[in-house]
Amino acid sequence: MSNSERAIKLDVRVYPIAEPKNSVMAFASATIDDIFAVNNIRVVNSDKGLFVAMPQVKDKEGQYRDICFPVTADLRKQLNESILGAYAAEKEKAPPAKESTTEKLREGAKDAKEQPAKTGGKSAPKKSAPEL
Repeated sequence: MSNSERAIKLDVRVYPIAEPKNSVMAFASATIDDIFAVNNIRVVNSDKGLFVAMPQVKDKEGQYRDICFPVTADLRKQLNESILGAYAAEKEKAPPAKESTTEKLREGAKDAKEQPAKTGGKSAPKKSAPEL
């Protein structure tokens, strides 16, 4: 049996970012055939959808180069499918994203502007301070 016909065992773990601030949606790790592990794999969101980016390093010319990567198209396909599938599963079981404090403040200010005053134009009577 050749290497391309042999089933490759992948153990994939995905760690979604709760509040992504850029295009990186999650980090992942993969263990291949229980003998080789790769960390810092990224799940990236682009205009064309989600894709898997292998760990990279910046070279002298300022170009990014993959540190490790699948050599065969079959392994690349299996790795991509496993990581993106695990990412989708993690997103499904994650609680809904909490609204940020800034968003809550904006909504509160918007609601306050839209609500009519409840006093009917009259100011509430002032309570006098107790005499000492």
